[in-house]
Formats: sequence, structure tokens, C-alpha cells
Amino acid sequence: MYITSIKIENLRCFEEAELTFQYPGREAKTPLRFPNINLLLGDNGAGKTTVLKAISLASLSPLMIDSGFVPYRLVRRSEIHAKEIKEAKVSADILPHAQDLTLPTLTEQTPQDVGMIVLRRGDYESLQARYDATWRDIGMQMYEDNSSAVFMVGYGASRRVEDSEKLDLTARRKSRLLRYERVAGLFENHISLIPLASWLPSFRKENPGRHKQVVNLINRLLPEGASFAGEFEHGEYLFEINGTKAPFGALSDGYRAYIGWIADLLYHICMGAPKGAKLVENRGIVLVDEIDLHLHPEWQRSVIKTISETLPNLQFVFTSHSPIVAGSLQKENIFVMETTVDGASVVKQYDEEIYGRTAEQVLLSSYFNLETTRAEPFEDELKALSLKAGKGDLQAALTFMEKLSAPTNGTKTKAKKNSRKTVKTQ
Repeated sequence: MYITSIKIENLRCFEEAELTFQYPGREAKTPLRFPNINLLLGDNGAGKTTVLKAISLASLSPLMIDSGFVPYRLVRRSEIHAKEIKEAKVSADILPHAQDLTLPTLTEQTPQDVGMIVLRRGDYESLQARYDATWRDIGMQMYEDNSSAVFMVGYGASRRVEDSEKLDLTARRKSRLLRYERVAGLFENHISLIPLASWLPSFRKENPGRHKQVVNLINRLLPEGASFAGEFEHGEYLFEINGTKAPFGALSDGYRAYIGWIADLLYHICMGAPKGAKLVENRGIVLVDEIDLHLHPEWQRSVIKTISETLPNLQFVFTSHSPIVAGSLQKENIFVMETTVDGASVVKQYDEEIYGRTAEQVLLSSYFNLETTRAEPFEDELKALSLKAGKGDLQAALTFMEKLSAPTNGTKTKAKKNSRKTVKTQ
């Protein structure tokens, strides 16, 4: 399934907002380099994560009430409104795919209107699902853990990988239904990810074809200079980074955060995919908060392209604060959260094109709206020198010019990297 659009009313920071998403196969006026990518930008607290939560609430509405999810302060609190807001609403149009359909009366590419109402009574909130009979029939498969229907996963910014020795899948299933567990990291900070070492080793003998697919996909999803061949040693998988092999637990925060969620994603795809199916053919929605988490700027330049091209049939909704990530996308892929004078958030898409611009240019664009990228003390120093120069202080004028003409990163010749280039294979 894919989500085509969503409408949000009185959910956390939003009074009212609507988004129309990009998804694989959507007809677009402008050909997109990455048609399966959506990026949410905005200041802290402007509502990026709230949009991810809204997508989860609406899309999984048939099961969220009994899933183990406990709503907490979802209904918007506003000091401006004299009347207390009693409910929040989320409505979405979901486009089912063949893997979502089991009844002969259902047809692919027929949008389904689904939604969730959050009711507030004092400090307590409750859920009321809204969906028609067709989505109810589709939704019945949500309660089957081995079904590939209604596939959605979500990853919060505080994601971490569970230790293999401590993993207890039975305990997880007792407290949360599987499909809510897949997005629970967006709502609960302590949720951990399924470690690769807990499930992939058994595939080597039990399902070698799928094992090979997973290894190849992880390898392709890694940045240049990194590779994965499925080597398993002392209970951990080895990754080669710039010519040096290291177990997962010894990798940097950036590699662990990134590999952690893609390995978890592949686990959930494998658990629901029919026998013999190619994993890259799986359809569904993937929500990732802070896609650039711990990633070096060089990696931020390529991460969107790598994910989009390696998993072209999945629809991604990312959030980010990175101008480098934003500059890798066309304007049609980008949504900006803005805060109005009354404290509510709105969602906009700008006409300004930032694809291919430098980080400096993107930061000074309407998408980030910075007046300058210089450090604040340095900027204050320039202003003080400018005032003195304007009053005839020649030394201040010379110092001002010297500071402005200091070499920038753009004037230096970038040294060639000695890291070994890794060839990615299917």
C-alpha cells in the first residue's frame, strides 16, 4: 500500500494541514529523480514527527485501538482558544496494492478513505477508528503476522538496536500487536530494533536464496567505502569499512544507526513476504525520523539516492534538518513545516528549486531561511567593525576587509580520498 494524501486537524501542533505525497507509479507533471521519496523539513517542534505519527494512526486505524498503543497528548492544546479542543482528526487516502488484497471483489489502485479520531476527556485520550467496509476487509489481514498486506514500518529519532542475547520476541508480541510494534518507535522512545544477528544466520541454511537477497541489499544500501558480505563471527556480523573489518557492535554511531533500521526493515519484509518472492518487489510505507542521524556530510549527499534506487517499490517519508539532504531533492519531494503567529503549524511546498545547490545556498534559501551561516559572535564582530569603519576608523576598515577575505572551504583543493571503492552488486 501507499499513502496518497493526508488531512490533519488539531493533532498536537497542527490546527489544520494537508499533504499530497509522492509514491511509486504516481503520474507527475514533472519527472522526478526519486519518485518514492518525501522529505519533511522544519524547525524543532514544527510538526515533522507529528506528520509521521498521523500517517501511522490513519493507515493502521483498524487495529490501533487494541494494538497496545496508548495515546498521550495527541489532541492539540492551545492557550489562544478559549474553548478546550475535544478531539483531533486524521484522514488519509490509502492506495492498496495486489499484496494487500485477498478478496476477489477488491481491486488494486482503488483509493481507500481511512482515518482516526482522538477524543480528549481532561488528561485522558481515547481512539475512534474510521474506515469503510472495504478497508475493514483489507484490514483483517493486519492481524495476521505472516501477511505482507498493509506493510508499514516507522523509526523514531532515538532508535537503537536490541542486544541479540536480550531479544524476546514473545514478550514483544504480548504487549504490542506486530503492525503497531513496527511503528511504535515513533511514539515510544525506548523501543529497540530487531538485531540482524538474531534472525539472518538461520536463513543461511533454511532459506539460502533469501539470505543472499538480504546480504546483497544491505551491501547496496551502504555508502562507498563500506561493504557487507554476510560474514558472521562470534555472534556478530562483520562489516568492512575502508578496508578494515569490524563487528556491528564496534561500528561508529552513524553506521549502527543506519544499518540498524535498514536491517530491521528487511527483517519485517522477510517475515511477511511470500515464499520465493523478491524482497525488492515488496510494496509499503517506510517512515524515518531524522534520516541524517549521525551521518557524515559526505554520506548525506548520497543517502537518498541509494535508498530510493535500491528499494524503488517502497514509499519513504523522511524528516531531516540537513541542507545537504534537502539539496539532493527536487521541490516536489519537499514539504516544509512552518509555525504561524498563533503557534499552530502549517505545511507548505515552495516554488524555489534547491536541487543541486550547495549547503550554503540551501541554508540561505526559503527552505531554511537563515540570514547568514556565519557564527553569531563573528557576525557581531563584523557589525561592530563596520560601524567603526563608517565613522572613519581606517584600521577597523582594514580588519573588516581582512576577515571577509579570509580563505573559505571553497578555496581549498580537496584532497583525494584513499578509501577503497566498493563495488555494489545486486
